[in-house]
Order: sequence, then C-alpha cells, then structure tokens
Amino acid sequence: MEALYLTIPMAMCIAAFFLWVFILAFKKGQFEDIESPKYRMFFEEEFPKEPTNKDKDGSNTQS
Repeated sequence: MEALYLTIPMAMCIAAFFLWVFILAFKKGQFEDIESPKYRMFFEEEFPKEPTNKDKDGSNTQS
C-alpha cells in the first residue's frame, strides 16, 4: 500500500509532462498536415547535377 503513495504521484507527473509536450507540439502546428510529407519525395523538382570532366572511375582527368 505504501508503494502506491509514491507510484501514483510519479505516474501523474509523467502523464502531465507528456500532456504538456503534446500541447506544445499541437500549438506549433506539428499535426496540421500529416498526409503531404510522404508524397513530397515523389514530386522532387531538383535533380542532382552530373559531374563534368570526370572519367568512368570518378577521378579528375585534369590532374
């Protein structure tokens, strides 16, 4: 029974902390748009530029 006097207040403090973290994340807009980030990688506009003056093994031809 004495253990409950310690564990219940500790559990309430931990729950309050996680509630506070959730409220902060919600206020910052963390949960506004959960669908588009997973599709954003399919519509990438920028392509990597191919290196110039390189031969097949990737070393410079101008040493």
